[in-house]
Amino acid sequence: MTTFNYFKIFALILVAALGSCQKSTELEIVKSFDGVETELWEHFDNFEKEAARRGVHIDLAASGITGSIEKIHTPGMVGICNHRVDTPNHVMIDSDFWNSASENAREMIIFHELGHCYLHRGHNDAAHSDGTCSSIMRSGLGGCVDFYTNSNRKGYLTELFADAQH
Repeated sequence: MTTFNYFKIFALILVAALGSCQKSTELEIVKSFDGVETELWEHFDNFEKEAARRGVHIDLAASGITGSIEKIHTPGMVGICNHRVDTPNHVMIDSDFWNSASENAREMIIFHELGHCYLHRGHNDAAHSDGTCSSIMRSGLGGCVDFYTNSNRKGYLTELFADAQH
């Protein structure tokens, strides 16, 4: 074999090895939402998908709900669903909270605010026997403890969409 043939074989092996090391993941397309900051799109999209998994059709884009990440000046408030005339059904997430929150905390607060804006749900401060909140729709003032994790997420979301009639 010539040096050139050895080089071709080595190049083929190298390409095969590098190709097999790449992660094979499906590219997930996230729906866009007019009037919603792009950082929130994934969570708006997941809200629709989680509703659909429970037999509830939700189209946030068609509903006209908007969203932003900005400074909320009310102490202790990390999210708001505005129902004002000038900004109806506008989800606002506090920028300080957003910049320091885990993905679970981000999802929880966005789903909570969409629970107000889209599902028209009020607060529910009921607690489980261990003191953890039984609803993602807790007010934060009721004394139950937030405990939204990957292991109990499904239960919270089932409760969130349980009475949805959309």
